[in-house]
Amino acid sequence: MSAQPLEIRMAHLEGAYEQISHRLGTIEQRLGSMELKFEARFGQVDGRFGQIDARFVQIDARFAQIDQKFIWLFGLIGSSWITTILAVLYHR
Repeated sequence: MSAQPLEIRMAHLEGAYEQISHRLGTIEQRLGSMELKFEARFGQVDGRFGQIDARFVQIDARFAQIDQKFIWLFGLIGSSWITTILAVLYHR
């Protein structure tokens, strides 16, 4: 067994390792850029959810106003019914 075939084999292995290293570096760069794109998309989605949450807060505030107005309206109707019934009952 001579030393020359071993050196040739080692050179081929080194070349193959360099190619693998280059390809893995390219894949790593692509994954890094994809990760940045995903983070940007998730940021957009989070922003949309923030907008939706703000709208729900507005809707809750409006429903609170409607509930308060309903209570006032129910109170006025109830008091007018009671006064009408009392006026009919105690008219004599």
